[in-house]
Amino acid sequence: MERHDAIVIGGGLNGLTAAACLARAGASVLVLDRNSALGGAAACGEVAPGFRVARYGLGLAAMPQRLVTGLELHKHGLRFRRLDPGVTLLPDGRHHASYRDGVIHRRELQRFSAKDADAWTRFRRDMLAAASKLRPVLEKPMRDPSRRSLATYRWLRDLADRFASLDTQEFHELTRIWTLSCAEFLDGYFESDAVKARFASSALGGSTLGPFSPTGARFLIAPFMEEHEGASGGAPAALLPIGGPEAIAGALVSVILAHGGQVRREAEVTDVLVRDARARGVVLANGEEIHARAIISDLDLKRSFLTLFPWKALPDGFVEKIGRFRMRGVTAKVNLALEAAPEFPAVPAGCPALAGGIRLGQTMEEMEAAFEDWRDGIPPSAPIVDALVPTIADPSLAPAGKHVMSIAVHYVPETLHDGPWTDERKAALTDLVIARLSERSPGLAERIHAVETLVPPDIENDIGLTSGDLNQGELTLDQLFFNRPMAGISGYATPIRDFYLCSASAHPGPLALGGAGANAAAVVAASLGKRGG
Repeated sequence: MERHDAIVIGGGLNGLTAAACLARAGASVLVLDRNSALGGAAACGEVAPGFRVARYGLGLAAMPQRLVTGLELHKHGLRFRRLDPGVTLLPDGRHHASYRDGVIHRRELQRFSAKDADAWTRFRRDMLAAASKLRPVLEKPMRDPSRRSLATYRWLRDLADRFASLDTQEFHELTRIWTLSCAEFLDGYFESDAVKARFASSALGGSTLGPFSPTGARFLIAPFMEEHEGASGGAPAALLPIGGPEAIAGALVSVILAHGGQVRREAEVTDVLVRDARARGVVLANGEEIHARAIISDLDLKRSFLTLFPWKALPDGFVEKIGRFRMRGVTAKVNLALEAAPEFPAVPAGCPALAGGIRLGQTMEEMEAAFEDWRDGIPPSAPIVDALVPTIADPSLAPAGKHVMSIAVHYVPETLHDGPWTDERKAALTDLVIARLSERSPGLAERIHAVETLVPPDIENDIGLTSGDLNQGELTLDQLFFNRPMAGISGYATPIRDFYLCSASAHPGPLALGGAGANAAAVVAASLGKRGG
């Protein structure tokens, strides 16, 4: 009988990170994934022969530097390009570019408002301060307050000390950013509607909140999590992994193999073996049994329990609690293979910010209407549209002289109020997105060689994310920190002994790429008596 210290179910970036950390800690690790392409939501695919694109995400990836450095991913071929973070194309024909250089970025803001250019330094200062308070919480394993232990009491004490160290002004500012809507929070800094809408659309894309929803302002912090320069800097850089997001998966696999671990593709786990109330191993679709001391799931919360266990093996009431964990698809993907580079006449030739992405600008009211349509299950008429042409910075993703375009379409319902997604409705969504982009990029439609559209049900079917939810659980405050995924299992261990959760359904969710995997690995390594993940 094949045995390992740990089996990781699912080869998404969290699962691979957990396996890499455990392998480096000296554990014998086996990763099992049902697909042929690893990476989960970060997987790449071909739109047409030779045209590779991130199939489900946009293609940018800000993995915490501590993980890149700690796992020595650079030694395994991983490279990033730091890009100016994109251009917003406004309905009136203007554009708003974002630059990493603080002087240039403020000069760009000055085209819209001198006051906003001055306000940028204060805004960046406050975002950096908020990020510095959030970062330590994301970097460490979350403790479950309901599990009484000396380690839990220490964690609670440290948390209390952290809050007690805040002065009155810091506490006031943190309260504002964690309670206000994007719109209300941004009103405290900027006067230009175009500038405020640009920041709001960047923050809210992929979330289940609108610009006027309370608590939405906290999403403004995310781009600043890996920023370490002072308040005089510009907009946070966009990080493009060379070779696409699958390059991160490839580097993690290389780490796993280099430390004696194993990775098996097209190996679907159908059941977790439970004996004496402990997880003992897994069963594959072909009937093969593999045993391990610890089983770690990179599947979302619902699939981890509702598909891998007989429900009678779970504690009383647990199935109902899992059912209340909210997962809702909100993003569709349109992937294009292009015969030539798209052109954007509103943007000056050679603008470096184009490499960091293109966003179709909207007003706050238009974004709110799109959010309300999503909430009501209405097919989108004016969704948030983010596009990336990764071949501007990484020509290896397409044949010479050709390009790919990755388009994330936000506020797309998983389920429509009047029926399912059909081929006709998907085609209508594709036509809508291409038409809107063509308004700002004349001739785009004529450059298209091939197109692929994936709505949330397609994403669920392809990579097994419940409801096509790329966040693996809504990022509302009641599903974050020690409530993620829910009270009682926020510390990666679960009611089934030796069965752990390492997916984005666990803390810190998608707020730190690979963070849940690294944190879960630390907990599992301790249980195995290893020297740490």
